Amino acid sequence: MADPRSDVPEGSLERERERMSIAERAARRDRIVGDRDRYSSLVRVLRAGREIQLQPRRRRRLAFLDDLAWHPIATRLTIVVAVIVLAAIGAKLGGDWVRERTVSTWTGPTATVTSGQRLDSCPDVNAIAQVETYPNWLRYDGRLYLRTDTVRPGLIDGVSYVDSGYRLDHLFLVLLENTPDGRARQEVMVWSDGAMAGYAYHVATGC
Repeated sequence: MADPRSDVPEGSLERERERMSIAERAARRDRIVGDRDRYSSLVRVLRAGREIQLQPRRRRRLAFLDDLAWHPIATRLTIVVAVIVLAAIGAKLGGDWVRERTVSTWTGPTATVTSGQRLDSCPDVNAIAQVETYPNWLRYDGRLYLRTDTVRPGLIDGVSYVDSGYRLDHLFLVLLENTPDGRARQEVMVWSDGAMAGYAYHVATGC
């Protein structure tokens, strides 16, 4: 049988091997092994050319945080600002929540004058838009008054605008003597000290 890598008969190859020296045999062996290595390398190169399915790259979220890690001062400043903002929002919401549910008692001749922002027994009160420092409702002389959008000059002259003697911090309860509703105590005024005008409060009809 002939060697598939040669056209020389096998018998001739055997006789050639017998006549080859040890060095020639080693050189021939190295040549054959080298050829096989080159073939293996070629196969690896061809296989490396196959298309490789790439996994989709995940988008990094909040990558700006990685940048902030390189700037410790900026990172700390951002955290401090965020904490201050959250604390301010929390204080505002907490203050509004407490204010809505607080019933204040006015100082004066008696402890019967009270006011507040919300009143569960009167839905009309909860429909009134809140105004800074002014209560939505006022209870005076056994009557419930609701704040209106009507404003009157902020003054106490003792004739048309009479001081009732009741105070709540910087607020004054003023009695009106220059209108029929005022004289009938259907309407009173709450005035903030130093303000140009005060809000008129009218007796609640649906509560």
